[in-house]
Amino acid sequence: MQLKLTLAVIASVLTSYAPPVLAAEGDVLTATRVFHTVIRESPFLVDRTTTVVWTQGASVTEEAQPTAIPDTVGPADGISV
Repeated sequence: MQLKLTLAVIASVLTSYAPPVLAAEGDVLTATRVFHTVIRESPFLVDRTTTVVWTQGASVTEEAQPTAIPDTVGPADGISV
């Protein structure tokens, strides 16, 4: 029993590791996710998939500039105390 458990853990670790994808800008990538789902009809346990397709590119195109915060807030700012 212990041997089966150890082999199952090793197999799970080895199959769940996915190396990072190194893609150049403009490459089209596809990812498929499999969900094990329980349904009311036979065979009761089915696999459903979701596919996501995207184009590799920069996530930030321009650096945001910080906004200055005033030192004081008073009647000139339209706020009454």
